[in-house]
Amino acid sequence: MAPAVRSTTASGSAVYESERAVHEYLQFHYGEPSAHGRALDIGCAVGRASFELSKFYDETVGIDFSQHFVDAAKQMKQRGEMQYEAHIQGDIHEVRHAKLPEGSKPASVVFQQGDACNLSPSLGKFDAVFASNLLCRLPEPQKFLTEIGGFINSGGILALVSPYSWLEEYTAKDKWIGGEHDGEGKPVDSFSVVEKLLSVDFELVERQDYPFMIREHERKFQWDVSNGTFWQRK
Repeated sequence: MAPAVRSTTASGSAVYESERAVHEYLQFHYGEPSAHGRALDIGCAVGRASFELSKFYDETVGIDFSQHFVDAAKQMKQRGEMQYEAHIQGDIHEVRHAKLPEGSKPASVVFQQGDACNLSPSLGKFDAVFASNLLCRLPEPQKFLTEIGGFINSGGILALVSPYSWLEEYTAKDKWIGGEHDGEGKPVDSFSVVEKLLSVDFELVERQDYPFMIREHERKFQWDVSNGTFWQRK
């Protein structure tokens, strides 16, 4: 009898005894995506995610509204490390060092100041766009969502991560997309609005929560859980 050649996505334990199963699982456990195309990190802050993306893409562009953040990201690229002060308590601080993530390719990363709600067409198109904890800090989140598809190649991925922490300090209430009640008094969940807006140009691939923690000082941390959604450009 010939050995099984079915993919392991098929049901039945016999498929795991095949040569194909070994190759699939070697790829699953040890394989790494090959570098390809262009990636855009919107709201890149001081650049960590941009450098991580450089491991997998030929070119990465990091954009942030804050020139101060962009300058720091550029220094990280040039120097490979930077000193910063970590708040311990009261007036006590400790000097620490930030270093580029291992395996990153800083030469392929470009940082520039820009507005997520008014991206320049000169940026061109990308194969992956990453927007983490950005949406609820934009003055016009709906405009961003309806226009971002124009910067992504067909088949490309939009990774949108947000805790949906709507505050009038950043977004006028009439610009919120969710986080309030509709005309009938029913609560509107932000994801439902995001899905409605993006489904025109994208298909939802995956949705899951991503907890993260922001350190204020050694005894005080802020715990958040962002909703991560991954969309493929039609």
